[in-house]
Amino acid sequence: MSSDQSPSANLSSGIICSPDELARSSPTSTSIYCLTRGQSIGLTLTSEASFISLFSVLILFGLIVRNIFRYRRDAVDPWRLLDKPLDIYMLSLFCSDLVQALGGVLDVKWINEGKVYSGTFCSAQGAIQQLGETGVAMTTFVIAVHTFVTAVWKKGVRSRFVAFCIVGFIWLYVTLFTSIGLGLHAKGEDRWDTPTPYWCWIGHQWALERIFGEYLWLWITLGTSIIVYIPLFLWSQGIMSVDEHRWWRFRMHPLRKAQDFEPRRRFALSMLAYPLSYSVLVLPLSIVRWLTFSTGGNVPSAATFVVITLYGLSGMVNVLLLVLTRPRLLLFSEPLPTTAPVRAPPPRPLSKGRRPDTVGSLQPIRLGTLHEEGRWKVPLERDSVASSYDSVVHIH
Repeated sequence: MSSDQSPSANLSSGIICSPDELARSSPTSTSIYCLTRGQSIGLTLTSEASFISLFSVLILFGLIVRNIFRYRRDAVDPWRLLDKPLDIYMLSLFCSDLVQALGGVLDVKWINEGKVYSGTFCSAQGAIQQLGETGVAMTTFVIAVHTFVTAVWKKGVRSRFVAFCIVGFIWLYVTLFTSIGLGLHAKGEDRWDTPTPYWCWIGHQWALERIFGEYLWLWITLGTSIIVYIPLFLWSQGIMSVDEHRWWRFRMHPLRKAQDFEPRRRFALSMLAYPLSYSVLVLPLSIVRWLTFSTGGNVPSAATFVVITLYGLSGMVNVLLLVLTRPRLLLFSEPLPTTAPVRAPPPRPLSKGRRPDTVGSLQPIRLGTLHEEGRWKVPLERDSVASSYDSVVHIH
């Protein structure tokens, strides 16, 4: 931005910086950037999207707390909030969504002051944004792979311990990457977090660190989401089947009647929602980022604000997907109530060579639970030899 602009020109464009600040302002400046009226409006839209996601995630956490109290009151069987690996992944995703949304909400300071400048607040926003956005990308990648492997190959992570280790690695990676960069470059012209230019993030002089700190994971997750979408769709239509024992072998089949695969299709729709929604939200952002790299930052601010506003709604979208497509995660299902007892028929008279029937007793009917991969887990008697194994019925 030129420093010889007249005060009247600055006033008409909505710039409220002082002459000295205006002289130091530029899109590549590491110290300050003065916002125009149009840029302040665009930044308002991005912050509103972050507010929506923030409130959505907070409401979800409130519902989870409600679910905990409801299960403590009504549930008969033992239960856990994080019962399956996917529960662990989803809770981590929403924590990352919360952090990401908080970073976007902090834009209200720049909107109010009409300028973005380096300092403690700028460094805090940059660190929060990096923690949230990278965490969302890495966790979404894990969810996409887990969903595909579980649904198509009938394999995947079954251990909660392994799932906790995966989530722990994600948070350790983003925390170390952010804290080390911020600790080594906290002051001076080579600050880690600087105006970029409409908010604070990793400075433009750290191009390689930008890639490994966030962009690489955005692109990996985007590519993975698109790759798993195609075979999941073919599998849901019954066109493709995979050998459960040899995962690399698959067969293609003629298209059959829709009703033959209706349960599978409904389940696949819920699974496809995550990779599809992430692709819709991240693909425009990736295109703008590539244009920014290739043109040296000469991308219209309107395009940047549109894609950032869309991406800022990811927290709300993830909440809606959980509530609408995966109701059995994080206790979003009704606890099994105490069922009416049913008396077994009286024992028949014993005859030679005949085993006695079980003596009639009051026992509740237990229907089991439906797994997220579309299988019923049927409870067995505790004193049965087979009770140490899961009895699983596949829904075709």
